[in-house]
Amino acid sequence: MSASAEVVSFVSEGSSDERPRLGLVLGGGAALGAAHVGVLEVFEQAGISCPVVVGTSAGALIGAGYAAGLSSEVLTATVLSANWADFAQFNMRRRWGLLDTSPLELSVEKHIGVEKLEDLGRRFGALAWDIRASEAVLLTEGPLSSALRASSAVPGLFPPVRIGRRLLVDGALADNVPVWAARALGADLVIAVSLNGDTDSRVQTAGRMLETLRAPRGEHAAVRRDERAPEVLIHPATVGVSRWSPKGVQGLIAAGRQAGEAALPAVAAAVAAADIPQGSG
Repeated sequence: MSASAEVVSFVSEGSSDERPRLGLVLGGGAALGAAHVGVLEVFEQAGISCPVVVGTSAGALIGAGYAAGLSSEVLTATVLSANWADFAQFNMRRRWGLLDTSPLELSVEKHIGVEKLEDLGRRFGALAWDIRASEAVLLTEGPLSSALRASSAVPGLFPPVRIGRRLLVDGALADNVPVWAARALGADLVIAVSLNGDTDSRVQTAGRMLETLRAPRGEHAAVRRDERAPEVLIHPATVGVSRWSPKGVQGLIAAGRQAGEAALPAVAAAVAAADIPQGSG
């Protein structure tokens, strides 16, 4: 696994299947994550199946649903009906953040219905950042709800999530579109979906606390620049849309659908060149 010195990864041994594997990476972006659903709808209709899935923050939430086998129709209905109360509630007594993310656990149980990461139908990883060790953590085993809470725990807004000895926050601090993580889980060809969101815009929103937490990651960023880019990179049109507002979800899904359709020729060519079988999941 590349960048092994920088990444602490709870990765199982995985399958002995030697066939080339298609990986999907869904980037973070809070409410912008609705665009992922549009991309997945296009893939579903085109018969494109990704057995390896990795997500950061909102990408982890959508990716977990996809990895659990939820159809794009179900994902769309879930996103359209969601509101902030499904993910968090105000708790001014919290030391680390304004919001309590315990409602997210109930939402995961209700909509995904899987308790452990390793029980998902596809190989899945949620990226988080350990604020004590200043290193990325790829979560692939253990409670699904805890992993999703950790991957989306924006510092200053949501409290860190304790998993074992680790104190974990939003994976965007490590990498908002972690292509390397999909390769670490066995993907030979990677499709990545970026929501045009980078950690700098998140810094402006979450304040100085996040800038302080990002400071140690320079060494990690240098390693990442040397790694392979995704074979296909999809950019839904999300510029000008607020990542912190639930409004505009329909438009975001449509933007994802449009970007997914535009990327289909490139995806088909890459899959054919890699001789990756489709239709078997």
